[in-house]
Amino acid sequence: MNRKMIDPLTILEESHMLSILDFLADNEPCTKTTIYTAISRSTRMPDKLDMLVDAGLIEMMSITKGRSVIRLTSKGRAVSEYIRDIRRMMNTETTSQ
Repeated sequence: MNRKMIDPLTILEESHMLSILDFLADNEPCTKTTIYTAISRSTRMPDKLDMLVDAGLIEMMSITKGRSVIRLTSKGRAVSEYIRDIRRMMNTETTSQ
């Protein structure tokens, strides 16, 4: 299956995807190990990172053999800001209804 044909919301619905983007907003660039330690050590995490790369939200750059750093793309940074906006909206008490 071609990952580029998947609906973008389906990608973000995957477990840990929002957390990864939110984490990277404050901790980029970082290694896979840093993300695994902070978010999850699930065996599917490499696949999830690949999905975020395919969606154009993160990029992985090799720095040495077997070691790479991960950072948000401009699109990923914009999406992570929306995630933070949603968090702020949900944490704000409303007094009018």
